[in-house]
Amino acid sequence: MKNLKNKNVLITGGARGIGKQIALEFAKQGANIIICDADKNFMNDKVFNESVNEIKGFGVECVHYYLDVIDIDIIKEVRKKINQDLGKIDILVNNAGVVFGGKFLDVDIDKHRLTYDVNTQGVINMTHIFLQDLLRKEASHIVNIASASSFTPLPGGATYASSKAAVYSFTESLYIEFKKEKYDHIGITAVCPAFVNTGMFDGVKEPIFIPMLTPERLAKKIIKAVIKNKLFVLEPAFIKIVPALKAFLPRFMFDFLGKILGGFNSMDLWEGHDKK
Repeated sequence: MKNLKNKNVLITGGARGIGKQIALEFAKQGANIIICDADKNFMNDKVFNESVNEIKGFGVECVHYYLDVIDIDIIKEVRKKINQDLGKIDILVNNAGVVFGGKFLDVDIDKHRLTYDVNTQGVINMTHIFLQDLLRKEASHIVNIASASSFTPLPGGATYASSKAAVYSFTESLYIEFKKEKYDHIGITAVCPAFVNTGMFDGVKEPIFIPMLTPERLAKKIIKAVIKNKLFVLEPAFIKIVPALKAFLPRFMFDFLGKILGGFNSMDLWEGHDKK
């Protein structure tokens, strides 16, 4: 998708953090923005409304809706509203996500369930409902926010990591399915960042060679991936070699690296939004 001007971009979890920054970067490219979020109070938030005005300042449309990615009926209703208010979407960004850090048994089972419901089932729900619209476009794209923990262990975040691993595999499988069905006009990208400085991972200790990412840097990488139709975004740079290390190193060596570089201890002091 070489030109993003006048494209309709739907972003879940778009009221803050990575989602809000993605919205701003797409707006800079001339795309119309659809912000969806499960926080019912976000539309009355002063900072959010300032962001909406900033987005509109680029000469694009910006609409926003309450949407819970777990609720199929709400998703269907929002789709109808979007099609009436702005028209069919061109780009779907499945960004909504939650994380609950802590030792596995110390985290309530309801939080484990919610992690899978939002991070995994939510992506499937949104894609299933909106894919019919993407198929009708001359060019369209899906962006799924996964994680570097999709392909490396994350003690203290086991269900988060595994929920994102499912998103990674889902994206890769759809990519092949689209090729088989000759849906060449639909691009798809799995975004696999390390820790991003949005508040969700407050308290984590940055592993060696893997600094905390800013939302601005990651959002710019996502825009480039959509324009160039890249299947994966792996950031920061060291993350690009982790899958190769895991594939070729003996397991004991990979585990040793994870320990000495700090990756396996990074969640020990996690705080994040939800713990606060």
